[in-house]
Amino acid sequence: MSDRWDATYEELLREALPRLARPGGIEPGTRLKAAGLDSLAMVELLIRIEGAYGIGIPDDDLAPGVFDTPATLWELIRTVREREAAAR
Repeated sequence: MSDRWDATYEELLREALPRLARPGGIEPGTRLKAAGLDSLAMVELLIRIEGAYGIGIPDDDLAPGVFDTPATLWELIRTVREREAAAR
């Protein structure tokens, strides 16, 4: 696991992208499309993330590049979580 994200996130990535299931940590710069991320896996991963973290990711936040790497997607999750926590 990276110290940049938690074990839940890494597990969600491995479940949605079986090519990432090999032993060892997921590298922040891994290209998710090369790991098998297609449009269906993207939607499934997004639903799992929202459920696991109890957040709602607005469509406006789904800008190009968000799903490029584990690091770019985690940055979005972190931002949305912080925004929602501040709104409470």
